[in-house]
Amino acid sequence: MAVPAILAACLEVSETIGAAFQWWGICITLSTILPFVDLVIRLKLGKVSDFHVTRKEERTVPMLFNIGYLTIGAALLWGLGAPREIVAIEMSSLFMIALAFVVTFWWKISLHAIGLVEIYVLLLLVFRSWSFLLWSLCFPALIVAVCWARVYLKKHTISQVLAGACAGAAIPVLTFWVFGLL
Repeated sequence: MAVPAILAACLEVSETIGAAFQWWGICITLSTILPFVDLVIRLKLGKVSDFHVTRKEERTVPMLFNIGYLTIGAALLWGLGAPREIVAIEMSSLFMIALAFVVTFWWKISLHAIGLVEIYVLLLLVFRSWSFLLWSLCFPALIVAVCWARVYLKKHTISQVLAGACAGAAIPVLTFWVFGLL
């Protein structure tokens, strides 16, 4: 979901299509591609037991690397003069994974819920239109379905999914507020 969502956001706020693809490339490389490759390597090396990193004690190192990738991404975007909305999107993801990293020492918050809700809220914050809201009504249904599946599959409790969803909604709003975008 992040790949097309970030592309849509970049196209919405960038001055040119070329710039949009430049910002998108930086965002996707450092927030999605590198963490995915890192996870696949960890799977192959037996450092994590499954693709969803079900065991919370296995999440620490991949999350630290993700924090590093997102920090580099945010710094690059800021330094290259990306639109504030794009920097805020990267920072929101950085704050989100940092929060999940800290929480994971005590509890297994749902990263699925965090990610899906964060993407939806970020898109609402970037597009800010009733037409987008109406067009995207299927997104909340997808969020509910994925969250329910996590509980149904006994990967999370209802409270872990709800906490993830709440964090996924609150962090982007706070980030956009800090960036003066609200």
